[in-house]
Amino acid sequence: MNLTHPKDCVSAEEIRSEIDKIDKQIIALFGKRYKYVEEIVRFKKDKKGVQAGDRVKQVIRDRRKWAEENGLDADTFEKMFLILIENNIKHELELLKKKQTKKE
Repeated sequence: MNLTHPKDCVSAEEIRSEIDKIDKQIIALFGKRYKYVEEIVRFKKDKKGVQAGDRVKQVIRDRRKWAEENGLDADTFEKMFLILIENNIKHELELLKKKQTKKE
């Protein structure tokens, strides 16, 4: 997808249109990410494996760093990823429960 450089935009509407294009890409990438979240349950055996506290800490640490490297507020992106991770853990636990129920 081709985007107009922000400085080349000639109106607020054009800037909003470009922002919408970027947001659509971001949502599509979250959708792809979610498919990996669903598949990782195949490799997890229990609730502890789903919650993966050390992995969560590493993810947050990395996302904070990446946010800062891009001139963004690390605290804001930490909050966003904590919400995302919380949602993913909830979904993984539901999938794990279904997987364990099938085995019974």
